Amino acid sequence: MNKGIVVVLAIAVVIGSLSVFTVDERERAILFQLGQIVSTEFEPGLHFKLPVPFQNVRKFDKRIQNLDANPELYLTSERKNVNVDSFVKWRISDVETFYKANVGDVRIANDTLSTIIQKLLKDEFGTRTVRQVVSGERSEIM
Repeated sequence: MNKGIVVVLAIAVVIGSLSVFTVDERERAILFQLGQIVSTEFEPGLHFKLPVPFQNVRKFDKRIQNLDANPELYLTSERKNVNVDSFVKWRISDVETFYKANVGDVRIANDTLSTIIQKLLKDEFGTRTVRQVVSGERSEIM
């Protein structure tokens, strides 16, 4: 009889620990139920869910992310090469949209951002002369 109580308590502790999760103040979380998004609105703290087979949680960093691109050559309107070193600072503002667009993978988000930034830089430098790039209009380009 005593062993039966210990087993029941052990099972209750395991199920209880699988039903609790915490969200740190530096994180955003998504609650999934059988693969479908149920909720994305979680304040920092302790939260409850159904055990693992039914519901699971994915957490994402909500702090500012850095994307530091390698320097690249861009042609100006004069057909001169300019070596440009760029970086992007970004953060997840809507975790559900981020997850749907990138399957929750920061590397995919960085690749997408890198492609967009490269195209924008190419277009921007293509309309400027070397003098405009290195002179006072530099801050306008940035």
